[in-house]
Amino acid sequence: MIHVLPQVLNAAEMQAVRELIPQIGFNDGRITNPGSEVKRNLQAPQEDPANARIAQIVRDALVRNTDLRSYAQPRTMARTTVVRYEPGMTYGWHVDEALFPSQPPIRSDLSCTIFLNDPADYDGGALTIQLGEQELAYKLDAGSAILYPSTTIHQVAPITRGVRIAAITWLHSWIADSHRRELMVQLDEARALVARGGAGEEQRKRLQVLLESLRSNLFRMWSDT
Repeated sequence: MIHVLPQVLNAAEMQAVRELIPQIGFNDGRITNPGSEVKRNLQAPQEDPANARIAQIVRDALVRNTDLRSYAQPRTMARTTVVRYEPGMTYGWHVDEALFPSQPPIRSDLSCTIFLNDPADYDGGALTIQLGEQELAYKLDAGSAILYPSTTIHQVAPITRGVRIAAITWLHSWIADSHRRELMVQLDEARALVARGGAGEEQRKRLQVLLESLRSNLFRMWSDT
């Protein structure tokens, strides 16, 4: 499943990020993927002090985000990297690496893009994700993020005007199976509805749908046909 996380970074964090971005010494993005024929962007070196500070700000914001914790059930998060796209730059259709060579290696279950400048600052540059025969395009407000399975084919569309700045990271989930992870998301939502108490008619209907979905999907998962 694809999940949009609005306003992950608050106003103070976004101001700090904006002040740090001009201090980054960007390199050719192909340094980390020299064999790629579709990657044409700039990225911050991991050891860059400004990138490291932004990485910590973004990590802290993601860790405290209750929706991300529910959707991802994160066990480990890769270090965040700031990326920059200028006119003519793109990252064509690709799938993210399954394992990142950290110590210990991190399996990428979920990919996360945090948008660091406003969509009005650039044309093109949408994060586009293939979902079956559909292509879903996202250009989010600065400070918002999108979480999506690392198994998906996706691209950053070519920039035709302006500059696109984002931070990217990957998450290793406690629950590797995406279907089981979605069941946990539904359980969390159902628990929240029950805890709220005094639910109105729409909340009651939503709880009923969640319970029916959970029962059907658990039966589908466990049944011996």
